[in-house]
Amino acid sequence: MTVSIPSPRKPMNDAYAQIDCELAIDVPVRDLVDAIIQAGWAPEIAYASLKSVAENQALAYMEDPDPAADPE
Repeated sequence: MTVSIPSPRKPMNDAYAQIDCELAIDVPVRDLVDAIIQAGWAPEIAYASLKSVAENQALAYMEDPDPAADPE
């Protein structure tokens, strides 16, 4: 699955930046959920899992925004 997301059109401190991001990821997220459901997962499990994964990744990012920069 190849995903194409457009770059931001507004500065990150713009009041509408999040709305633009939501519009940019709407179709790719919908395609991901469709693929999950087509693989046999129930829609409610697909959405709950997507939410959980996104929340966990947000927490991990807050702890370490650039893991590639960590010393080995």
